[in-house]
Amino acid sequence: MSEPIARRNLVTEYRIKATRCRSCGAVYFPPKYFCNNEGRESEMLELDHFYELGELYSGSVINEPTKRFSHLNRFVSAIVSLNSSKVRVPGRITDYRPTGNQDVKELIGRELIPRFRRMYSDGADGLIYYSSHNFSFKDDYYPHQKYEVIAPSSKDGKPGIVGYGVYVPKFRIKNDEPALGVVERGVPFADEDTTTFAVEAGKRALIHSAVKNSEVKKCFVGSESAPYAVKPSMSTVIQVLELGERFESGFFSGGIDSQFACKAATDLVIDAAGLVTYPVFKGRYVMVIGADNAQAAPKDRLDYTVGAGGAALIIGKDDVIATLDHYLPYTSDTPDFYRREGERYPKHGGRFTGLPAYFKHVVTAMRGILKETGLAPSDIDYVACHSPNAKFPVQAAEDLGFEKRQYEPSLVVKRIGNLYSGSSLAALGAVLDIAKPSQRILLTSYGSGAGSESYIFTVTDLIEEKRRRLVPVKEQIEHPKREYVDYYTYREWKDMV
Repeated sequence: MSEPIARRNLVTEYRIKATRCRSCGAVYFPPKYFCNNEGRESEMLELDHFYELGELYSGSVINEPTKRFSHLNRFVSAIVSLNSSKVRVPGRITDYRPTGNQDVKELIGRELIPRFRRMYSDGADGLIYYSSHNFSFKDDYYPHQKYEVIAPSSKDGKPGIVGYGVYVPKFRIKNDEPALGVVERGVPFADEDTTTFAVEAGKRALIHSAVKNSEVKKCFVGSESAPYAVKPSMSTVIQVLELGERFESGFFSGGIDSQFACKAATDLVIDAAGLVTYPVFKGRYVMVIGADNAQAAPKDRLDYTVGAGGAALIIGKDDVIATLDHYLPYTSDTPDFYRREGERYPKHGGRFTGLPAYFKHVVTAMRGILKETGLAPSDIDYVACHSPNAKFPVQAAEDLGFEKRQYEPSLVVKRIGNLYSGSSLAALGAVLDIAKPSQRILLTSYGSGAGSESYIFTVTDLIEEKRRRLVPVKEQIEHPKREYVDYYTYREWKDMV
């Protein structure tokens, strides 16, 4: 795929856009900027199907894909009829593995939801091609959610979390025996990577918050498994989710990709809170995303604890569901986990990654923020820590006097694995799913190399009203349509990107 083709495809591929003539109602896909019937003076209305349902109109099972799509092995190629406009677009059914004798007629008429996924790349050193012309079945793992903008009822309050979204893939692998308390983990499908995780998590955060995407004018993406060494995932997230005010083919917004091992995203929450209170910053909201296809060498100890997925927060001052009340960072040069440039997998300090690294930083940050605020462990309702496994966060919490009822709800690592940059935020999401107004949450991250920061949030009354737009973490973990794969498939998909 050439660069010019990539740029042209963004309009139709990222958001599945079409146009309709205001006079005669004719619909065009790809979009046309004048009507065949009304001529060049016609007025065209843009149609956007990114959040809309469609249905499978026709299709076929591709049993022997071309080299470009060989990573999918076998898939359903589809013509999808989009419900709101009846436009029919080409696409592919994702997160679905047809059998060798699959009759596609059995699938005709089933409702579909657009998914932003990786299509193919120009080799190992070429551009990566993404598209929303990938669809999952509505009655499968992913629910359909409408995106509705709701004017905030309270403005310019204390900064904090306005909305959030956690994304866990449909596929899982079970450990034969629990690895440091981790029973099973999330597995990226063959067309998923860190960028697609970031888009899905950000999409859910927009839906949950109900804020206007054009008012989100900064986007931070923290990851240590970005698809490009040079080129941010942030720009793709902004383009797909249309963050900021549109101008020509871009948007008046900005951001960065950050890297600080597993705390690449949580480190920027305080920056986001500072931005939304700063008058020079013209946006009302900042999106912070942590996403990773957590890397580990085959059969390494890490390989039985790592997962895949992402989590996103929207930080602002309007309709806040959890105010950011306190913040304390702690850093030292303690290299227990690292990956040199050009190396595929990270190295770790084995047993030394615990006491001189994780516990030193996490416990120090938590103890420090409690001392600074004058709060006791009994004043905190929930504790959420970065979770490289299910043992370390428990030990850290108990060392400070926290009880099981305070830390247990955040231990989603047991069922989804360590999401690296998404770990702390996913644990926070699981707590926010059940937290009640006025309750306090202590969040503490950890990034190898090494550092931690602790945040204390206080939940507001608005959390209850926004819950109807959630996809809870527990619901994803326990979803009856989740699918398990064997170790060979897990490694094949995980190493694919």
